Amino acid sequence: MKSDTDEGSISKEELAGARQDATEYLHLWKKRALYATGAFSLSCVSVIPFAAGFPLHAYAEPLGRLLVYLSMALLVPFIVCVGIAINAWFFLLNLRKGKL
Repeated sequence: MKSDTDEGSISKEELAGARQDATEYLHLWKKRALYATGAFSLSCVSVIPFAAGFPLHAYAEPLGRLLVYLSMALLVPFIVCVGIAINAWFFLLNLRKGKL
């Protein structure tokens, strides 16, 4: 019967594979975070022309309100994607330092 201490050591090949997987995972979520940031930023900027004192203020009620709701809806994926990307970055950092 094997003890639990025999399974605790990780080979160099397994560690290299884990680093490669973590790097790919981080790259994927960085790209998603970048897209979410761009979409959220554009939706926030698109509300500005409908503010008081700007040329499209007369159309603020039907269109401006929809753009504000769009910005509110895009806030959630922005926070989730950036949070996962930061978490993946910390995981890869700890994996490279050997703390895992």
